[in-house]
Amino acid sequence: MSDSQGLKQSVLLNNLNIVKSIAEAVKGTFGSQGLDVMLVDEFGNYTITNDGVKILSLIETNHPAAKILIEAAKSQEEQIGDGTTTVTILVEALLSEAVKQVEKGVPIPKLIEGLKLGLNQAKSKLYELTDRIDNLQDHKLRAACLIAGRGETELVDLLLKAAEMSGSEKLKEKDFKFAKTIIAKNQTKSQIIEGIILNKNRVNSAMPASLNQVKVFIIDDAVIPEDFPQEAISTEQGFAHFKQLQVNFLAGIKQLIDLKVNLVLIGGNLHPYAEELFTQANIMAVQRVRKTELYRAIQFTGAKLASRRTLNLTAIELEKFCGFIDSVTEDQNLDLIRLEGCLAAERQANTIIIGATMEALLEEKERIASDIASSLQACLKEGVVAGGGATELALSYFLSNLKKDSNQNSSFVHYGIDCWIEALKAPFSQISQNLGLNPLEKLAQVLMAQANTKSFSLGINAENGKLACMKELGVFDPLSVKLLALTAACEVTIQLLKVNIIIKSKSNI
Repeated sequence: MSDSQGLKQSVLLNNLNIVKSIAEAVKGTFGSQGLDVMLVDEFGNYTITNDGVKILSLIETNHPAAKILIEAAKSQEEQIGDGTTTVTILVEALLSEAVKQVEKGVPIPKLIEGLKLGLNQAKSKLYELTDRIDNLQDHKLRAACLIAGRGETELVDLLLKAAEMSGSEKLKEKDFKFAKTIIAKNQTKSQIIEGIILNKNRVNSAMPASLNQVKVFIIDDAVIPEDFPQEAISTEQGFAHFKQLQVNFLAGIKQLIDLKVNLVLIGGNLHPYAEELFTQANIMAVQRVRKTELYRAIQFTGAKLASRRTLNLTAIELEKFCGFIDSVTEDQNLDLIRLEGCLAAERQANTIIIGATMEALLEEKERIASDIASSLQACLKEGVVAGGGATELALSYFLSNLKKDSNQNSSFVHYGIDCWIEALKAPFSQISQNLGLNPLEKLAQVLMAQANTKSFSLGINAENGKLACMKELGVFDPLSVKLLALTAACEVTIQLLKVNIIIKSKSNI
């Protein structure tokens, strides 16, 4: 072996060991009987969770391989909302198999070619194994939500009710994120509100706490005069311009008042002068509203998003930026503001409040609700496949047969497919291990049963460890979770395989 080859393998092994250490932190949480992880910071503050992306985001690491893996898991969470632990397990397994092939002398370019080919074949087969969700009453949908929600029946039923209120067409919209309609509040009960919620209060308690027939103006900016360099004020011309900006600002505020606007939602801060004028005019103003809440308010009210300079427009032009709703109320018990009564049927919206008796439980309960919402929406859009690691085992079986039936055995490419064949067994093996079963024994049992019966939803019953059909048990996963997990695992593995050497670079700062 040449020095360069030895260095390359050393880098690969180092990256693999780092990936293994990261995977070790989350593997124990996998499956229905997975356990929690306690993370403790330098001050003794702790977090207890079984959420893969939460664990990964709190792990302290500076190694680039670890950061690549964590970024992939976070991307999975952002796009689908589930499957982060699956990605981590698959990356560890796939990279482990790839390193074995490199050590045998398989050229990395050919190995990568085989990995890509295996990915495409596996994804193609996944669609064949998919069951569509016909409607929101489909039993497979509720079953998948229960899996995502770790059996939290009350939360699942609440989310399904909210989904019914939103309608399947709304849930299938590309830009609509069902999980974004969830907010968490301590010491309250979980409920659905027909409208949208701002997790804020009025700027001033002297402003009205409740309004009907509401005309809304939404500005994603601070409501303050335009910036002007301090040094320019020292000149006569500069001071005159500064004063004019102040006059223009107040004129814009007065125009909103003259237009009978009575609710102003602001992304930044509200200037004290404007606050005083709004209060005198019985206008409710809410400042420092999060972007996600502002955009929901835009969709709900029909308003157009304004900027600070919009206030310089004429009254006729400003009118076009306004939206309308039936009512707005500050709920002082829940410490939030409710916008209700959308005037257009297509803009109807609901908000799900997740409550808990203790602050310590609230974050985890909100996360579970978000997982349910994400899973529900993903299932409705693309359908479901058998869970419990059964689908991955089916893909492993299909790839084995495809390799035998093709001429790929005569090229190096088939080594990449071999990596997939072995790596796809990892999720099932980890679930079996977390159930306290012998993973090798159960793996052999299920693989043989699937091959003999051609029933590719066979897996292991978590209650008794016996062979069972996952679909009959109601164990389903969203297709989109599997597709993205396979893609992410392949991309991370290829990225790490391509690293020839690690060199410390100088800081850009």
